[in-house]
Amino acid sequence: MNIGLILRSLLALLLIVGLWLAWWIFGRSPEAQVRAAQASLIEAVEERDWDALEKLIAPNYTDAYGHNREAALQDGRKFLSGFFTLTLKTDQTTIRAAKGQGMVTTMIRLEGNGVGYSQMILGHVNQLTEPWIFHWSNPGRWPWDWQVNMIHNDQVR
Repeated sequence: MNIGLILRSLLALLLIVGLWLAWWIFGRSPEAQVRAAQASLIEAVEERDWDALEKLIAPNYTDAYGHNREAALQDGRKFLSGFFTLTLKTDQTTIRAAKGQGMVTTMIRLEGNGVGYSQMILGHVNQLTEPWIFHWSNPGRWPWDWQVNMIHNDQVR
């Protein structure tokens, strides 16, 4: 085998991978970045991954229900801990994003099984006819620094 050919092939492969990685880090549109952050948030809620949720919720989070970041996480633990399984189905999703700011509007339906509050939560969320609105910001310079600043639904009081 020709060692020079193998080395050139490996170098070309490394260059291609490096260019793809640079594009993935710096070249994706704000909309694609917000879409990825929203998917991470949904997955973290489904898995009740509180460490991931703490990173995805902005320190200055507030909402119309009187929550700050700590209260939202505390209530999330309280009301979602009764679920054995939980799946969030999203539909009619629209994403608007510009550099550093984004908004996701989506309908959410819950599927799952559990005890305690779980059946009441399923019934309440699934009867909503208005979409959920997620306000995102990226305070950092990296595409994975997106954090949700506010979540609201006009039918939830």
